[in-house]
Amino acid sequence: MKNLGLLFLLMILFTNCDEKQMKEEIDNNLKKEVLYAYNGMYNTYSNGTDEFFNYYEIDFVRVDTKGNLGIGVDQPKKDWNDFLKSYSMQLISFDPPKLVIGSDQVVTINTYEELFIKKDTKDSTYNKGVYVSVWRKQLDNTWKISMDTWHAGLE
Repeated sequence: MKNLGLLFLLMILFTNCDEKQMKEEIDNNLKKEVLYAYNGMYNTYSNGTDEFFNYYEIDFVRVDTKGNLGIGVDQPKKDWNDFLKSYSMQLISFDPPKLVIGSDQVVTINTYEELFIKKDTKDSTYNKGVYVSVWRKQLDNTWKISMDTWHAGLE
């Protein structure tokens, strides 16, 4: 009878270890997938085009630095392209994000540095900020941003 109790205890321990190990493996896979999308988004952003909007859901939610709420990719994409008519952009750096893993989403929080150069005068503006985005897995297994916000002008 003592052996049966010990066997039962060992089974519980191994089951709990397997579940914990499986959760860690799932979290690690999620992190890899999101970091792949995150790096892809920033790499296309650094091109100074609107390609990075491919990493956004069509109806994503944006909260700008003034707290204004926007829904959808069309207006931000139009605003960005209008901005690029007068300015070029150089991404200086972006940090690896802190990842917050939820049940069906992942939040990334990072800082970045960029330079905006006025095309006609060559005057430049340095910008350092923090960027927060919420990523959701799509039906095609890609990850896209469902919500974002940023705050620029950090020292």
